[in-house]
Order: sequence, then C-alpha cells, then structure tokens
Amino acid sequence: MRRSLLILGATSLVGSDFVERRPRGLVCVAAGRTHPASIGLRVDGFVPTSLVDEEAVRRLVRDSSADTVVNFAARTDVDGCESERPDRWPSDPGVLARSSAWTLNAELPRWVAEECAAREARFIQLSTDYVFDGGRGPYAEAEPPSPWGPRVSWYGYSKGHGEIATLRSGPLASVIRISFPYRFGHPQKPDFLRTVLRRYAEGTLFPLYLDQGITPTWIPDVSAIIARLLASDEGGTFHVASPSPTTPFDFAASALRAAGRSTDGLRSSSLEAELARPGRTPRPLHGGLRIDRLALMEFHPLDYLEGGRRVVAQEGKP
Repeated sequence: MRRSLLILGATSLVGSDFVERRPRGLVCVAAGRTHPASIGLRVDGFVPTSLVDEEAVRRLVRDSSADTVVNFAARTDVDGCESERPDRWPSDPGVLARSSAWTLNAELPRWVAEECAAREARFIQLSTDYVFDGGRGPYAEAEPPSPWGPRVSWYGYSKGHGEIATLRSGPLASVIRISFPYRFGHPQKPDFLRTVLRRYAEGTLFPLYLDQGITPTWIPDVSAIIARLLASDEGGTFHVASPSPTTPFDFAASALRAAGRSTDGLRSSSLEAELARPGRTPRPLHGGLRIDRLALMEFHPLDYLEGGRRVVAQEGKP
C-alpha cells in the first residue's frame, strides 16, 4: 500500500468522498485554491497552489514527498467549457492559454504526469465518458478518446487530452473514467440525481432526456477503486460505472419511485433533437461505460437502481 498522497481537487464532488473514505494510515496532503477544512474535511496538510500555474504545479509535485498524486481537479461545466472552444484544431497556443478548460483538463494532468514519471511516483487521473462522441456506447476501457469533431464537446476533448498525457507518462499512471457521478450530500456541489430530487420537490424539474445512454457512477465506488490501485502498481484505464445502462429520464424516475413518488409529472425530451439545433453543446448520445476490467478484479459497482434508493434513504424523500 502506498502510504502518502498528494490530492488535487480534494473539495470536489468525487475528491471529497475519497478524502473522507481514504484507507487508514495514509498521509494525505491536499493542494489547490480551497482548504478542505472549509467543507469539514480533515487532511494532514494543505499547500495553497494555483493549479493553472505550470511552474507552481511542477514545483509542488517535485517538492512533495508523496508517493502517489491523485488529481480530481477539473473544469466540469460543460456549457461553460464550450464557450472557450477554438474555431479549429490545432489551435493557436494563445487561444489555448486563455481557456481555463484546456489548462485544467488537459495541461494540468500533463504537468503532473511528467513530474510524477520523473520521480517514479504513481499518478491517478479522473476522467469522463464525455471524451467519446457518443456514437456507439457504452465504451470499453481500451477505447481511445474521440478525435476533434463537431460531436465532441470542448470539455470532453480537453479531458481526452488529459488522458493521453497521463497514460503516455508511463506504467505507473492510471486513468479512471466515470459517468454521471452521484453520491450522498456534498455541502456545495450538487450532482445530477440530487438536483433532480430537489427540483422535483420545488416543482421546477426540467425535461429529462429519454434517449441519452448513461451508466451513472456511485462515487463511493470510485473511492474504493482508488484504494485498490494504491495497493498495487497496476496502471492503465479503469471504468467505474453502473453495470446497467439507463437514461437520465429513467434514472430520475427510478429514484422517485424508490421515494414513493409519482412519476406522472415527469417530462421527457430528446438529446438527439437538441443536438440537431445550431449552437448546442455536444454531448454523447450513446454514451456510458463498460466495466470489463472491474469484472476481472471481481469488483462489482453499484447498479443505478440501488444507488438511487440509497440516495433517497439518506437525503430524505422529495
């Protein structure tokens, strides 16, 4: 078991869960803009660092005594990222430098991966099924990120480059892809399912896609897989997702049924029709992830039906 960790993005939706659940005996130092104590997390140290400053990040990793770096930091606002999308690719370096999505999602993993490789430290990078264009999901672990094109969002494309840089750095690097992550309450960051339950209770629930394929990720499963990886030197790409695919509409409906609520008022919409309209942010239509490597590890991620039931039980009925 690797015993010392440097965590980037410790206060994020996924990162905070791992910090809370991390195996005993790990020395965990966080780095970034926000101190974990601001959301009630306990760590063994904190290094204030700008994660968009290349030299600061490289110096942080070089000077750290941690034998593993885990990066949860990213810009995940898909529509906000799209506003920074270049007109063409390859793009002018100046355009890329002004894109926070590119810096956090593509460059930050590269900086960390290169410095980890230089000192033979382990690196674990979080990624997403949005690296794919949604033409034929669910996707296997060996599937590379989709190339530049109109069906891949700038968020997904930048995350794909982060994956490539991570895996290129050597055998001690790992990528964990997830899809529609959800969990029990985070004090600041709502996820898809809790947003649906809250807006249902408020009577402001938006129409939900009935034709988008997803495999929602129970976030505690991500924390468990990271703990397993810390106990080995196995690298490469891992998918953590529901073994059963669903759609946003059906995911929401199953959670509401688990809460004993009527689904008669749920409104559906079509992502395919949405994507046909000009100016819309690309999203994978047939997305989601296969979990073949986890099956070989005899690890069984939580199915979205049971996950919805657990969230309802913990958060209360809407």
